[in-house]
Amino acid sequence: MYLPQKIGRLLTFLTISLAVLTACVSVEDSQVLRTTVVTSGDLSQLPPSAMTYSWHPTLQKIFVDPRLDKQQVQQHMQDTLKKVLLTKGYRWVEDTQLADFQVGFGVAMGTLMSDEQILAAAGLVPGLSNQSVDPKKYDKGSVLISLFKPTAIVGQSSEMVWRVLAQGFANIKDMDEVKTRFDGLIDEMLSALPVTHAVQ
Repeated sequence: MYLPQKIGRLLTFLTISLAVLTACVSVEDSQVLRTTVVTSGDLSQLPPSAMTYSWHPTLQKIFVDPRLDKQQVQQHMQDTLKKVLLTKGYRWVEDTQLADFQVGFGVAMGTLMSDEQILAAAGLVPGLSNQSVDPKKYDKGSVLISLFKPTAIVGQSSEMVWRVLAQGFANIKDMDEVKTRFDGLIDEMLSALPVTHAVQ
């Protein structure tokens, strides 16, 4: 009778240990997959007939560590924005005089910008917690998208009408995963932007 009891206790211990381990992994995975998004402004301030946009002349900021190529990140951000905005009926134009609004963006990856610095620069911050996340595997990334009214006078600052800031975690050793999650995040960030009359 002693041996079966011992085996039973061992199996019970292993079961509990496995359950605790599974719970720990689930917590970390849920933290890693979680994103936090905050917005401010009023999208109704965009022209009702808006169909075209151009890049904001100065708000295209990329802060990434040496493991990532700054120019590639900027190009991917532009390509992803164009793709998502096109699904809503908005078309990019190079000539700012032909644009109904301007799009600015910023990307910070890793430790180059703290939440305090992001708050000072962007005016808002999601404050995504890195608790239970392995810093050796995952880096926290922040993405800002801002929409501006077109500038009527050359040299005059354009008026921002709406902005959205998101934070999430990424394993930058797996760039395919990073791009997939990044593209999905941009789509989520712009979900509140209305579809143009052209595709309604």
